[in-house]
Amino acid sequence: MGLLATVLVDGGGSIPRQLRFLRRVLEHPIAFLRSLSVRRWSERSVILLVMQSRDNSIRLFQRRGLFGRRLSSEQGHGAPNPTYIPEANEAARIAARTMGGAPMGSINEVLFDTPTTAHILGGAPIGADRRAGVIDQFHRVYGHDGLHVVDGAAIGANLGVNPSLTITAMAERAMDRWPTKGEVDARPPLSRAHSSVGP
Repeated sequence: MGLLATVLVDGGGSIPRQLRFLRRVLEHPIAFLRSLSVRRWSERSVILLVMQSRDNSIRLFQRRGLFGRRLSSEQGHGAPNPTYIPEANEAARIAARTMGGAPMGSINEVLFDTPTTAHILGGAPIGADRRAGVIDQFHRVYGHDGLHVVDGAAIGANLGVNPSLTITAMAERAMDRWPTKGEVDARPPLSRAHSSVGP
């Protein structure tokens, strides 16, 4: 995480963020050099996560490159992902002032105007069949009997909030329908359509 941090620079406006970053580095070279140090970084840092409530997504995919396959991303459905949230930068400045620290931002946001997400979700969403999703309503993977996905990959949409409680609730629901040892599995076979099964 420390390697992703740099001096905080606002986005928006007519001057490109990269030029503002360069000006900030030239105006405050000592602060910039301090931002490069990761020595005891976790002991001297507080990470602030800011959630935004737009209905949007980032689509992840593999791309074949010069040196083999690599993971890439692009804008998914919904409103464009914000690359700058003014309230987040202001919160970072207030927190830094209060704690006697320096406000920092993410290097990819500053240099590439690309947002960062702490919650990669939806890699194996629930679907009615294997064309619509990776797992069924009981979190069983289509085509792979006995394999289940019970984590954030099962979430099919941007929640706009920390997903831990949603993941927990979905996992609890899936396990509630899991057969108890020695009992008959009441869940329908994977090839059948959606149906209700009690706890």
